[in-house]
Amino acid sequence: MTDTIEAPDGGYRFMPGVSQYSCGIGALPGYAIERVRFSESVPLSAGFERIADIIRDAGRPLTAFGACELRSPAP
Repeated sequence: MTDTIEAPDGGYRFMPGVSQYSCGIGALPGYAIERVRFSESVPLSAGFERIADIIRDAGRPLTAFGACELRSPAP
């Protein structure tokens, strides 16, 4: 069984994986994981700028960003 690592300022815990990937994420007590999906594809840098705005607008620190899924608009 893999131990979890807490990110208390982010409000979640995760199971480490290889390199930049984790094996999963879970909310710490009193927090919830919220999934946000853009309705249209955006360039990578613009997407991360929008993510930062969403997190800040929610009154949370950027360390609350726990995961992302990147999708390519074409093969």
